[in-house]
Amino acid sequence: MNKYAVSWLIGHQWLMLLMSGWLVLGATLCATAQATLHKDLKKDFGALGDGRTNDQAAFAKAADFFNQRAKTPAGAGRAVLHLPAGVYRVGQPGPGSLGNLMAFVNCRNLSILGADSATTEIRYADSLRYGAFDPATHAVYESPKAFFTDWSWGVGGGTALVLQGCDNVQVANLTLNGNSAHLLVGGHWGDTGIQLSFDGVFVSDSRRVRLSKLAVHHFGRDGIQVLNHLAKSVDDPAQEEILLENSCFDYNGRQGLSITGANGLRAVNCSFSHTGRVVIPALGRPLYSNPGAGVDIEPEGGYAANVRLERCRFVDNAGQGLVSDRYGNGPPTTKNIVLRDCLLWGVSNWSAWVRQPNILFENCRIYGAFITGSALGALPTRFVGCTFEDRPYRGQPAYGQHLVYSNREARAMRFTNCRFVGTRNGLLYAVAAASDSASTFRLHGCTFVLDQAEPSLGVDNLLATVIFSGTTTVASGPHRAMPAPTNFILGTPETTGSVLVQPGGQLRLLAPGCRYLLPNGLAIGQAAGRKATSVEVGLDNILILNEAPGKEPELYIGPGAQLFIKKGGALEIQPHTKVTIAGELIIEDGAYFFQDPQASVKTAGRGQLRVAPGAVLGKHPALQEAYSQATTD
Repeated sequence: MNKYAVSWLIGHQWLMLLMSGWLVLGATLCATAQATLHKDLKKDFGALGDGRTNDQAAFAKAADFFNQRAKTPAGAGRAVLHLPAGVYRVGQPGPGSLGNLMAFVNCRNLSILGADSATTEIRYADSLRYGAFDPATHAVYESPKAFFTDWSWGVGGGTALVLQGCDNVQVANLTLNGNSAHLLVGGHWGDTGIQLSFDGVFVSDSRRVRLSKLAVHHFGRDGIQVLNHLAKSVDDPAQEEILLENSCFDYNGRQGLSITGANGLRAVNCSFSHTGRVVIPALGRPLYSNPGAGVDIEPEGGYAANVRLERCRFVDNAGQGLVSDRYGNGPPTTKNIVLRDCLLWGVSNWSAWVRQPNILFENCRIYGAFITGSALGALPTRFVGCTFEDRPYRGQPAYGQHLVYSNREARAMRFTNCRFVGTRNGLLYAVAAASDSASTFRLHGCTFVLDQAEPSLGVDNLLATVIFSGTTTVASGPHRAMPAPTNFILGTPETTGSVLVQPGGQLRLLAPGCRYLLPNGLAIGQAAGRKATSVEVGLDNILILNEAPGKEPELYIGPGAQLFIKKGGALEIQPHTKVTIAGELIIEDGAYFFQDPQASVKTAGRGQLRVAPGAVLGKHPALQEAYSQATTD
């Protein structure tokens, strides 16, 4: 080998060695940059977690450490704060307000992990003050003013965990216990109840937050509040990815969850229950602040969009299970809010109170009454595959006289493949806000089950400005001991336009003992359709086209449509009404048909009135007597 080859070989070996060194150094630097910082609340910040010693200072030191770190380049690295198993007592009884326990500001890539929510608990001390107190004497102060907001008299409890301006933060395996049953409660403060801070978790202007396996309970105000103002509009595509999963936010004073601003929030398998149910022994009443809901979706200066609540529970809240109220007529601030496979159970209040637009309930169980609905017809309240039932809760009746109550406020509300089961009271009291076609309520493929073991006297079902499509059935349930008289009023004299069965739709009235009143008429298939349109009046049911002052209600049977009065069923046509038959009106053997002499019945086109030889031309005597007796009683 010549000297040039040797020199080249030596140089090449040095170059390879140098490159290897740089590769090793680069890998070391990369590993160092990616290394996760682990901190222990006990070892590094002095907490004891013995349930007796006050560990408030340790939490303050931990939060301060990570907040200072967030201001340095190292703040971008992954970090974990470990809370070993134990009971961490926090809060010091005294005359003044508590500060926040852990407030993390602008932290990134941080995890706060307990050992397990069953064994890792942050518990607030007994005898903490909450409410209005005299700043001089420290005595409980009850202001004579209904709206009282003097800060010098208000004593709050702060918030256990604050995430402000944070990104990619995980909190898991913890119990946050506000210990509200042992508070020293002062007078009211705010517009109603005590609207001072004493919350479990507060998320503000943060992204990619994951809260998992938490039990957040017995706080004076909210279990959790999310108040993000990051979205520039209700259609902002940049979602914030807030996730709550496998957690409970129960037994808090004002809300389980307040969504006052969020674009992209998902809660999965969470409980928001028993709000306003914690009794304060010294008061002899619960600690409750309005609205006292399981979940409140109420944007404050921002938007609530792309919210998904899946497999969640809203049970036995002092206020509504879900409340989403709307004030004024400004542009919508909510969009794409979905409740899927949820349980809403109202015992002393509505299961859901909704006025905000564009909320969808999908495959939910709604026990107790739903009220209102969106007033924006273009963004209606929708129900798909839901079950409505007045099912008792632990021996207590479900709330409300009807399963759905919406009285001239909502537009275009939609029910698709839903089931309504009445075990005690009425099914529906639903009147659209206006009579135009854009406001009409729509029911597709729904089933109504009367399953009252005892008569629900004095409660009528009212449906006005409504369109039926698909197959709609009214039937008796297995517990309906006797066919007690039940009224369904389809339409009101004040509304214009008939109740409509769409072409291809079927309306089957099969629950005995029901009377269907048509003060504004009924249209069965207004135009010819490819699929059969029909209404069936079954045994011991009466369909009554009843007179209305100043109007001439019309029963219209469109081309190709059919109205069947089955054996034991009845059709009653009262004075000053008219029947137009462009399809078929079929009175079967054993059915009852009564036409007042001052009523008009005529056919049009190929229309036919077919009265079987065995039909009875008169009123149904047994049902007439039953309703007369019910009216007398």
